[in-house]
Amino acid sequence: MFMLTNLAGLPAHALLVHAAVVLVPLAAIALAATGWKAAWRKAYSFPIAIMAVAGGIFAFLAKQTGEPLQHSLRVAGQAVGQEVRFGEHPEQGDTAFFFAMVFGFVAVAFWAIDRYRERWNLPKWSPIAAYGVALIPAARALVTMIVAGHSGATLVWKDLGTFNVAK
Repeated sequence: MFMLTNLAGLPAHALLVHAAVVLVPLAAIALAATGWKAAWRKAYSFPIAIMAVAGGIFAFLAKQTGEPLQHSLRVAGQAVGQEVRFGEHPEQGDTAFFFAMVFGFVAVAFWAIDRYRERWNLPKWSPIAAYGVALIPAARALVTMIVAGHSGATLVWKDLGTFNVAK
């Protein structure tokens, strides 16, 4: 199986994770800001859904590239007699990935309900109800992505650009 570990000589995780950390919160905030007004929903719900799905895909790629990076760093640490610790970041990344995927799905459902409400004979209030429901995974995706991103940044930059190493 092909496993992406490096891009242009840099760890793939470090590059791919930035797309998820930008797209997911941006989509969540955009949905919250535009979903309550019909004209804004019509104009922005599709691009927001695309952004949320792309954020979920990048969260998946970040998760898939983070696990091999974690293994490589542990092996490198063992080679010099050190134990590399990652704290809660791997679990936080898994949680952020889960909620990014749920949010991507819900953003598409929100767009579809608003776009096809009349064709599907849904009540006039259904887009507002869908908006209210979509805000929950949007908020969870936003918060979990911030938490995971912060813990990852802290891991990398706490000791002047080195990972925390147990002594």
